[in-house]
Amino acid sequence: MAEDRESLFGNDLRLLESGGVVDILPDYGGDLALAEGNENIAQALTMRLLVRRGELAALGWPTYGSRLHELIGGPNNRRTHVILMAHARHAIEQDPRVSKVNGVEAHVIPGERDVVRLEMEIQLITENNPLNLVFDVRLGTT
Repeated sequence: MAEDRESLFGNDLRLLESGGVVDILPDYGGDLALAEGNENIAQALTMRLLVRRGELAALGWPTYGSRLHELIGGPNNRRTHVILMAHARHAIEQDPRVSKVNGVEAHVIPGERDVVRLEMEIQLITENNPLNLVFDVRLGTT
C-alpha cells in the first residue's frame, strides 16, 4: 500500500513557505530535499492555493491556482470568509488526486485581525481517511 501511495501522490522538491516567499530546501547531505507521499500532496494543494489563478497561463496551465488573492485588502467579515471558502474549495477540487472536499471552515486567528485560517477536510482518491489541510490567508495589503 505504501508503494501505491508513493506512485499516486508522487514526489517533488520540498518547499518552505515563509513570509510570502517559497524556497527549496536542502536535505542533510546537501542535495535537494524531496516531499513524498502525503507530504507531497499537502504541499501541492498548498501551492495551488498560493498561486494566483492564471499566473501560470504562459506555461500552459491557465486554470491552475486560486482566486484567494482577490480578497486581499478586503474586510475580515463573514461575507469575505464565505468567498474565501468557495475559492479554496474550487481550487482544491481542480487537483485530479482529490475526490472531493468534505468541508471548509474559516476562522479568525485570535490576535491576528487580518488573518483568516481555512481548515479543509479533503477526500483523496483511493484513500479512506481524509487529509486535513490548514491554510492561512492574510487579508492585509500586499
